[in-house]
Amino acid sequence: MYQNRRFYMNVTINDIARATGLSTATISKYINHKKIREENRILIEKAIQELGYTPNRNAQLLRAKNTHTIGILISDLGNYFWGELVNSIIKHFTDHGYTVIVCSFFFEHQKEIDTIQDIISQHFDGVIMLPSCWHDDLYQLLQNAGIPVVMLDQIPASMRHFPVDCVISDNYRGGALLAEHLLEKGHTQVWIMEQYLDSYTIEQRIQGFVDVYQKNGIDLLKQQDSFPPVSFGSTAETITQSNLHFQKLIDSSDPPTAVFFDCYLSAMGGLSAASQARISVPQDISFVCFDDDPLFKTMSAAMACVSQDLTSMGKHAVELLLKRIHGDYTDFPKIDMLDVVFHPRRSVKDLSEHNSTASGKD
Repeated sequence: MYQNRRFYMNVTINDIARATGLSTATISKYINHKKIREENRILIEKAIQELGYTPNRNAQLLRAKNTHTIGILISDLGNYFWGELVNSIIKHFTDHGYTVIVCSFFFEHQKEIDTIQDIISQHFDGVIMLPSCWHDDLYQLLQNAGIPVVMLDQIPASMRHFPVDCVISDNYRGGALLAEHLLEKGHTQVWIMEQYLDSYTIEQRIQGFVDVYQKNGIDLLKQQDSFPPVSFGSTAETITQSNLHFQKLIDSSDPPTAVFFDCYLSAMGGLSAASQARISVPQDISFVCFDDDPLFKTMSAAMACVSQDLTSMGKHAVELLLKRIHGDYTDFPKIDMLDVVFHPRRSVKDLSEHNSTASGKD
């Protein structure tokens, strides 16, 4: 029935899932001695024999008695957003009697691999991954060891091949709320300041923003042609590049009346550039941002933004991971999408009266 691969190395539970037509969650439950249907057990055992799969026996033995240890994988703890989210996760896991170990790699993939191997050898009960740490090979190592994973603030592009639980904010809705606010205030010439071009969350924010304008007959992407988007890397680089990019924008012959920042880091660069150029917000230009930051509330014109409920995101991630640790995979893979909150504030100038007056003169 199955092609014999007894002499192939690195057979994974994904191979078994493909061979049997069952989900990876069912395979993982079998490997970790969870209850499954008898017909599925027969299918899995036949595939294991044919494919030559050898599970990690040490990991299996410890799965029966939890170590009450959770790992959080993160690349950059210097990011305010991640710091607050990690604090929420630690609090909620601590309330459930778990020890949480935060592993930071500073974007070094080999360190990530080494840490994953340590997590497996030390039999962590579960892992929470932040987006910059997602790599298919890392997830596969954890999956093969029977360690459940929850992904935060991102849906991997490889979700179809490597299904994983995700907790994420409604990024599309957040972008749409900001666009609706700008349109209501009469802003039709708007620049989008992007950060990571290959990020699902960023793509959704921008898509929600652009779609609102598109429905009102305004093609924002066409307006962007003279200033192609820039992809930024680390935290410091994001702010610096955003600063330089914004300087070019405001020095152009036809600058926008408003700027949409897709995250608070790119907004920091924009605020810095505006300050250096002695440009006043919102008198000279209006700002809106996806994400909130304590600094935004201290500005003379507090930043209009949408905020994510980081406490709720952390709580949802903890509850979902605990569910998997206890062997419940009935809704796997689950995408848990949370609401965002809009804060109008004072960084947007009202051009609606000016536009209607100008229109009346015509």
